[in-house]
Amino acid sequence: MLFIEALNRANNQPNEKKIISRVKYRPIVSNQDSVDLSSAAHQVKEIYLESQTKDALTASTSVFANLIEHVLSYIFETKLHLHSPEELDLDKKNWKLFLQVPPINTENGRKSAGYLAPEIHRRPPAKQLIFHIPVKPSYGIPVDITLLMSPHNGSPETLDFFHSFPKENSLPVLRTPYPPEFLDQQVKHHHILLDQDGEADQLSALYAHANQSRLIEQNPIPTQLCGLRIWRTKNNALNPIVLGDKHIGLLFVGHYKAQEGNAISAEERARQASNLYTKA
Repeated sequence: MLFIEALNRANNQPNEKKIISRVKYRPIVSNQDSVDLSSAAHQVKEIYLESQTKDALTASTSVFANLIEHVLSYIFETKLHLHSPEELDLDKKNWKLFLQVPPINTENGRKSAGYLAPEIHRRPPAKQLIFHIPVKPSYGIPVDITLLMSPHNGSPETLDFFHSFPKENSLPVLRTPYPPEFLDQQVKHHHILLDQDGEADQLSALYAHANQSRLIEQNPIPTQLCGLRIWRTKNNALNPIVLGDKHIGLLFVGHYKAQEGNAISAEERARQASNLYTKA
């Protein structure tokens, strides 16, 4: 467990020559290979995390991290550990990670009939899951904290437990070293979103900087968590919290400030935009 000490266009002019119109006229051709771009594509943005932009890892942040760790361990029926960059000595090096933020809203009511999957052999629909967690202070009675977990948006698959688990789940007690007065002051309801669009080695940029002895001692995480990205929803925005990697494991980055940016130059982005086609 990771615990920190508590403290419109214009019309043509009437005198315009008709010959010009005839030359510029092109028939509109429609075929079955054309596709529509989802409005979700306009929501996607690139962000990056870097070693220099972070807040201190506080006790409140630690409680939040351990809530996620506790829930994931319950779901996958195995003891999981969230590493902190400080634990892996990553805070002593200079590094940068680039991520794409998944769309917040889905378009469930706008599916084309030509792309609907057959009804047979379909799994139950994915649902949001609610986890009720009794958090035990150093003394006194537990404090109830709720964690709402949503499946990711914009990707073709979701993790199996979003289909198989009941909507509401009561978890075992999570023990902490903090006094009850401190836990009473914490946020009692959290909402996170799970996105499995990351690569299994999405933290490869950190391999050379991490404390290797800390990594060797850890057991490998379930394959479903390799490439996992957990986001926190706040004020209609998503912030990265946990990143899963096949070598590093689960890395908590909730105290790092996401910066808007991209890994390619502005010139390259403009060139790619000018070559964008909507034909498949």
